[in-house]
Amino acid sequence: MSIELLLDWEEYKEKRSLQGKLNALDIILLLLANGKTTGRTMMQKQVFLAYKEVLKDYSEDLLYHPDKYGPFSKLVEDSLKYLRNQGLIKVINRGEGHQTYILTEEGKRKAEEISRKLPDEIKGALKNQKISWDEWDTKGILRYVYRKYPEYATKTKVPELKWD
Repeated sequence: MSIELLLDWEEYKEKRSLQGKLNALDIILLLLANGKTTGRTMMQKQVFLAYKEVLKDYSEDLLYHPDKYGPFSKLVEDSLKYLRNQGLIKVINRGEGHQTYILTEEGKRKAEEISRKLPDEIKGALKNQKISWDEWDTKGILRYVYRKYPEYATKTKVPELKWD
């Protein structure tokens, strides 16, 4: 099953290779190399936090903006579809929008290839952060993001999670 993509991926990949920085595809693969992620909101927030707190100096702009559940990137959403279409990730549907994202064997190989380009301390920091983020439920990660990055909470549909 092929999912419609919004970006011209061939142009995007060519542009990225010229920059030499991690993009949304890379960050998603690196995160999933450290364990599955359950839920679209959790995936968006973990990629956001990986970008902001661990990989900022190694990554291109992921085009996050405030949305109804905090920071959202159409680029990340489309990257997930692309990775699925390419057979690098598997999405297990659990009903009512609950999805679990895992790497395929090919995805694991690609993540390892990307990982080799990063310093060991960055790989370790990402692994440790992913373990911490996995301990939170969706409300917990939203609460953290809203409090640390209030500029992304301006359009929230769950204002009770914001810091008052």
